[in-house]
Amino acid sequence: MRLVARSKPDQNRAALDPWTAVHLAAGLAAGLMEISTARALGAALGYEAVEQWFERSEVGQDFFEVSGPEHPSNVAVDVVVFAAGHWLGRQWNRTG
Repeated sequence: MRLVARSKPDQNRAALDPWTAVHLAAGLAAGLMEISTARALGAALGYEAVEQWFERSEVGQDFFEVSGPEHPSNVAVDVVVFAAGHWLGRQWNRTG
């Protein structure tokens, strides 16, 4: 397992990859839209569960262009980064 993916083949074998930024942005958007924490995190966890299942199938591996499911560290980072983005979005809304 790597900390940072430096190439496409390492994408699901590292804690951080280009999709980490997408999870942050999705969390930020959910926070800015005032989606409740429970619903937002539920959706993020649900997505990760479905993604794990889908990436174990041949169709999912072709769709995402990967050789298998994400490493658990990548899943954990995705959820934590999503939650951080959600928190930032909610904090931003409270400033004005």
